[in-house]
Amino acid sequence: MTDTADSSTHIQIANKFVEVANTMIEAGDDPETVGLAMTHAAANFTAFAAVLAGGSREELDNVADEYRRLLHTYFDSRSQV
Repeated sequence: MTDTADSSTHIQIANKFVEVANTMIEAGDDPETVGLAMTHAAANFTAFAAVLAGGSREELDNVADEYRRLLHTYFDSRSQV
């Protein structure tokens, strides 16, 4: 599988999580609470996956850096709407 295919797959999976979050918000859950829950779940599962893959704390730091970059990118794009 190519990097492009890997990227496309993880975006498709991410979109499924966003759909679940949107459904929760439509059902009356607070958006900030849903966002915090997703952050917690992402950290929990990422740590689990890293342990399974024999990852390191340095790799987790790289994930955290990427999260911050994506967070700022999405915030900026939504702030301009």
